Amino acid sequence: MITYLLDTSALWHLFRIPGALRPWEGHIAAGVFHICEPTRTEFLYSAISPAHRDELAEELDALCLLSPVPKTAWRWVETAQYKLTQQGQHRAAGAIDLLLCATAVHHGRTVLHVDNDFATVAGVLKEVQQRDVRT
Repeated sequence: MITYLLDTSALWHLFRIPGALRPWEGHIAAGVFHICEPTRTEFLYSAISPAHRDELAEELDALCLLSPVPKTAWRWVETAQYKLTQQGQHRAAGAIDLLLCATAVHHGRTVLHVDNDFATVAGVLKEVQQRDVRT
């Protein structure tokens, strides 16, 4: 079964769009949704109070397992950025997006997102698997 590493854009889509979680209920029950530390931190940044942060953290924990960023991630990011630069696509994804891709590749996961930058990265870096959460 495909396992997914969720970008913040996918999380916001799933939590904010009515009915967006419904098609993914089987995946959630199967435990195939994962996040990494940068995504968790970015998502929790939006909290408006300590209680709200706790609520968001509980929602994340109920939805996703943790896929830690690997120790070699920054080396992968630098190489990826170089390859993207060679194709004139180096501005398609920032450091956090590339760190997410490095983590997904390391763990053999597909990046789940609502962000065309990941499709651009996957077009250049064939080891990156991606899917728009809306499809």
